Amino acid sequence: MAVATGELYQVTLTGLYQGQTIENVLMFRARTSGVTDAQIAGDLKTFWDLLRPVIQHDYVLTYMAVKRMTPTQLDTFFVPATAGHEAGAGTGGGVNSTIAAVITLRTGTAGKSHRGRMYLAPDDSGNCDTDGCRLSSGGLANYVTAFTNIKNLVDDATGTALYVALGIYSRLIGGQNPFTVAGWQAVTQFVTQPILGNQRRRRLGRGV
Repeated sequence: MAVATGELYQVTLTGLYQGQTIENVLMFRARTSGVTDAQIAGDLKTFWDLLRPVIQHDYVLTYMAVKRMTPTQLDTFFVPATAGHEAGAGTGGGVNSTIAAVITLRTGTAGKSHRGRMYLAPDDSGNCDTDGCRLSSGGLANYVTAFTNIKNLVDDATGTALYVALGIYSRLIGGQNPFTVAGWQAVTQFVTQPILGNQRRRRLGRGV
């Protein structure tokens, strides 16, 4: 698959778990110009299906909010999961929703402007060791498998997704008013951290 040369799309995965809103914000780039909303939605539904196995089953994806960021920001459109695939596919109990599995997104270049991070909650207790602070060896393997499959889908150079590639966005490099494609860098490696982390919005009353 040719490297992505299209516009940037900010995708926010928004779901509910025990009354809390849990979100992850990711930056995708269209592989070519002229892709449609429906084409992007198809790739994102596949992306979610590959992520579901490491998400606890009581988490329900509400929608993926997709906003084109370049050359100017456009209205958001909303992508639901494929019917029947809204919930996580983990089978164990849920770990406290403020405790998350941490995935480092690497671009092959050193420095904090060249890496990103995902916090995945609620984690399935079946992936954790007995004290609930670390991934078990089996749980770590489950995450490695899931993100190997995700890389095979959305890798910039070799991914099978027809319309989007996953990267990180550096505001230091690309700016934020406006966003520019110069700030987008393709993710080349997903690294699952064995120790779980805490992540929540700094604003009181907001979700994880």
